Amino acid sequence: MSGAWERTHRRYDLVHTVLDEVAKSGWPVVPAALGKEIDEEFGDFGTFLRDVQRRWYQTFDARLDDLLENPPDDLDGAVRDLWRDLDRDQLAARVLLDGHATHPALVAGDAGHRRSLLTATGVDQAELRTPVAPSRGVKPARWWRRSVALSRSTA
Repeated sequence: MSGAWERTHRRYDLVHTVLDEVAKSGWPVVPAALGKEIDEEFGDFGTFLRDVQRRWYQTFDARLDDLLENPPDDLDGAVRDLWRDLDRDQLAARVLLDGHATHPALVAGDAGHRRSLLTATGVDQAELRTPVAPSRGVKPARWWRRSVALSRSTA
Protein backbone atom coordinates (compact mmCIF):
# COMPACT_ATOMS: atom_id res chain seq x y z
CA MET A 1 0.00 0.00 0.00
CA SER A 2 1.40 3.40 -0.93
CA GLY A 3 2.09 6.15 1.60
CA ALA A 4 -0.67 8.35 0.21
CA TRP A 5 -3.20 5.53 0.44
CA GLU A 6 -2.17 4.76 4.02
CA ARG A 7 -2.47 8.44 4.93
CA THR A 8 -5.95 8.60 3.38
CA HIS A 9 -7.04 5.59 5.44
CA ARG A 10 -5.56 6.99 8.66
CA ARG A 11 -7.38 10.28 8.11
CA TYR A 12 -10.64 8.54 7.25
CA ASP A 13 -10.38 6.40 10.39
CA LEU A 14 -9.50 9.39 12.58
CA VAL A 15 -12.42 11.47 11.28
CA HIS A 16 -14.79 8.59 12.01
CA THR A 17 -13.31 8.05 15.47
CA VAL A 18 -13.78 11.73 16.33
CA LEU A 19 -17.33 11.76 14.94
CA ASP A 20 -18.13 8.63 16.96
CA GLU A 21 -16.98 10.47 20.10
CA VAL A 22 -19.04 13.53 19.19
CA ALA A 23 -22.05 11.27 18.61
CA LYS A 24 -21.58 9.61 22.02
CA SER A 25 -21.19 12.86 23.93
CA GLY A 26 -23.54 15.01 21.89
CA TRP A 27 -21.04 17.87 22.13
CA PRO A 28 -18.70 19.39 19.53
CA VAL A 29 -15.69 18.76 21.75
CA VAL A 30 -12.79 16.60 20.61
CA PRO A 31 -11.25 14.56 23.44
CA ALA A 32 -7.70 15.67 24.26
CA ALA A 33 -6.23 12.27 23.35
CA LEU A 34 -7.68 12.57 19.85
CA GLY A 35 -6.53 16.18 19.62
CA LYS A 36 -2.93 14.99 19.65
CA GLU A 37 -3.67 12.49 16.87
CA ILE A 38 -5.38 15.22 14.86
CA ASP A 39 -2.34 17.46 15.18
CA GLU A 40 -0.04 14.61 14.12
CA GLU A 41 -2.16 13.54 11.16
CA PHE A 42 -3.61 16.83 9.92
CA GLY A 43 -1.09 19.33 11.21
CA ASP A 44 -3.67 21.31 13.17
CA PHE A 45 -7.30 21.35 14.22
CA GLY A 46 -8.30 23.77 11.46
CA THR A 47 -7.12 21.41 8.73
CA PHE A 48 -9.07 18.62 10.39
CA LEU A 49 -12.23 20.76 10.50
CA ARG A 50 -11.81 21.65 6.81
CA ASP A 51 -11.62 17.94 6.00
CA VAL A 52 -14.86 17.22 7.88
CA GLN A 53 -16.48 20.22 6.17
CA ARG A 54 -15.28 19.08 2.74
CA ARG A 55 -16.74 15.61 3.32
CA TRP A 56 -20.08 17.06 4.45
CA TYR A 57 -20.32 19.39 1.46
CA GLN A 58 -19.27 16.65 -0.97
CA THR A 59 -22.12 14.47 0.28
CA PHE A 60 -24.55 17.38 0.08
CA ASP A 61 -23.40 18.29 -3.43
CA ALA A 62 -23.71 14.70 -4.66
CA ARG A 63 -27.29 14.57 -3.40
CA LEU A 64 -27.95 18.01 -4.87
CA ASP A 65 -26.70 16.83 -8.27
CA ASP A 66 -29.24 13.99 -8.13
CA LEU A 67 -31.96 16.47 -7.19
CA LEU A 68 -31.05 18.84 -10.03
CA GLU A 69 -31.19 16.04 -12.61
CA ASN A 70 -34.99 16.22 -12.35
CA PRO A 71 -35.74 19.43 -10.46
CA PRO A 72 -38.98 19.40 -8.50
CA ASP A 73 -41.57 22.16 -8.75
CA ASP A 74 -40.54 23.42 -5.30
CA LEU A 75 -36.75 23.49 -5.64
CA ASP A 76 -36.32 25.70 -2.55
CA GLY A 77 -38.27 23.24 -0.41
CA ALA A 78 -36.44 20.26 -1.86
CA VAL A 79 -33.04 21.84 -1.14
CA ARG A 80 -34.17 22.59 2.42
CA ASP A 81 -35.31 18.99 2.82
CA LEU A 82 -32.02 17.73 1.42
CA TRP A 83 -30.05 19.85 3.92
CA ARG A 84 -32.27 18.75 6.82
CA ASP A 85 -31.98 15.09 5.81
CA LEU A 86 -28.20 15.28 5.60
CA ASP A 87 -28.11 17.03 8.97
CA ARG A 88 -29.99 14.05 10.37
CA ASP A 89 -27.89 11.46 8.49
CA GLN A 90 -24.59 13.02 9.54
CA LEU A 91 -25.61 14.47 12.88
CA ALA A 92 -22.19 14.17 14.54
CA ALA A 93 -20.48 16.00 11.66
CA ARG A 94 -23.11 18.73 11.77
CA VAL A 95 -22.74 19.11 15.56
CA LEU A 96 -18.96 19.38 15.18
CA LEU A 97 -19.15 21.85 12.29
CA ASP A 98 -21.86 23.98 13.90
CA GLY A 99 -19.96 23.99 17.18
CA HIS A 100 -16.92 25.42 15.41
CA ALA A 101 -18.72 27.48 12.76
CA THR A 102 -16.78 30.62 13.60
CA HIS A 103 -13.41 28.87 13.39
CA PRO A 104 -11.36 30.65 10.69
CA ALA A 105 -10.69 27.34 8.95
CA LEU A 106 -14.39 26.89 8.19
CA VAL A 107 -15.41 30.42 7.24
CA ALA A 108 -14.00 30.43 3.68
CA GLY A 109 -15.42 26.98 2.87
CA ASP A 110 -18.86 27.99 4.07
CA ALA A 111 -18.73 31.23 2.08
CA GLY A 112 -17.62 29.45 -1.09
CA HIS A 113 -20.31 26.80 -0.80
CA ARG A 114 -22.92 29.43 -0.04
CA ARG A 115 -22.06 31.25 -3.29
CA SER A 116 -22.11 28.00 -5.29
CA LEU A 117 -25.45 26.89 -3.88
CA LEU A 118 -27.00 30.31 -4.44
CA THR A 119 -25.78 30.32 -8.05
CA ALA A 120 -26.97 26.76 -8.74
CA THR A 121 -30.35 26.89 -7.02
CA GLY A 122 -31.15 30.41 -5.86
CA VAL A 123 -31.28 29.09 -2.29
CA ASP A 124 -29.24 30.93 0.32
CA GLN A 125 -27.38 28.47 2.48
CA ALA A 126 -27.54 30.91 5.40
CA GLU A 127 -31.29 30.31 5.52
CA LEU A 128 -30.77 26.55 5.71
CA ARG A 129 -28.40 26.54 8.64
CA THR A 130 -29.83 26.16 12.07
CA PRO A 131 -27.62 24.80 14.81
CA VAL A 132 -28.17 21.13 15.43
CA ALA A 133 -28.67 20.64 19.14
CA PRO A 134 -27.29 17.60 20.91
CA SER A 135 -29.74 14.86 21.74
CA ARG A 136 -28.92 14.70 25.44
CA GLY A 137 -31.76 16.88 26.69
CA VAL A 138 -29.87 20.16 26.38
CA LYS A 139 -31.97 23.05 25.19
CA PRO A 140 -30.73 24.30 21.78
CA ALA A 141 -30.19 27.90 22.92
CA ARG A 142 -28.00 26.81 25.84
CA TRP A 143 -26.08 24.38 23.65
CA TRP A 144 -25.48 27.01 20.97
CA ARG A 145 -24.09 29.55 23.44
CA ARG A 146 -21.74 26.91 24.85
CA SER A 147 -20.58 25.74 21.42
CA VAL A 148 -19.80 29.29 20.32
CA ALA A 149 -17.70 29.75 23.45
CA LEU A 150 -15.93 26.45 22.74
CA SER A 151 -15.19 27.37 19.12
CA ARG A 152 -13.72 30.67 20.24
CA SER A 153 -11.53 28.91 22.77
CA THR A 154 -10.17 26.50 20.13
CA ALA A 155 -9.73 29.07 17.35
